[in-house]
Amino acid sequence: RSSSEILMALIRKHPGAPAPAVAEDPLVALEGATAAERREAAHRLAGDPSAVGPLADRLAREADRSVREAILLALGRIGTAEAADSLFALLGSEDVWLRNAAIETLSEMDAAVIGALDGALSDPDNDRRIFAVNVLVSLRHPAAADYARRALAEDAHVNVVAAAIDVLAEIGTPEMIPEIEAAAERFPDAPFLRFAARAARRRIA
Repeated sequence: RSSSEILMALIRKHPGAPAPAVAEDPLVALEGATAAERREAAHRLAGDPSAVGPLADRLAREADRSVREAILLALGRIGTAEAADSLFALLGSEDVWLRNAAIETLSEMDAAVIGALDGALSDPDNDRRIFAVNVLVSLRHPAAADYARRALAEDAHVNVVAAAIDVLAEIGTPEMIPEIEAAAERFPDAPFLRFAARAARRRIA
């Protein structure tokens, strides 16, 4: 027998292990038993805006860090206002890693975040509004400063206003200085706010 015939006979006698099956429906695989299945499903769903709900639901229950990262990446790539809303909903999470990862993902989404900011800045939870304001400093969008100014003028919580002053110290322009100073005056019992306003004025003047 020729060497090629012998080789083919060995292959037939000892076939390779079959490739692992991949679920045709990534929404099914997203609930798979292994982290590898769920991670691959998240990657496959990254271009599907209709998958925001299932991805967000899985993220809230997911324990594996690599799967969480894949889901966050998918939501960021989908990039719709609904995806941004699902991430803003995580800003009140007690899971520090998840909260910070959501902020980082939002910071890369730009226009989609702007579309979801109205709701985020009106959230009844003060901490969530603070985190929403903090996202503004990383946005590469011309409306970011306007949303910070809105929080500056309208929010009733001193720490939210302080966060808005800090943001405008980074992305504000000199014509915003009177608004910053007026915001500090709204809280006469918070001297730290006047200090923050002076620091912002020096930075952007």
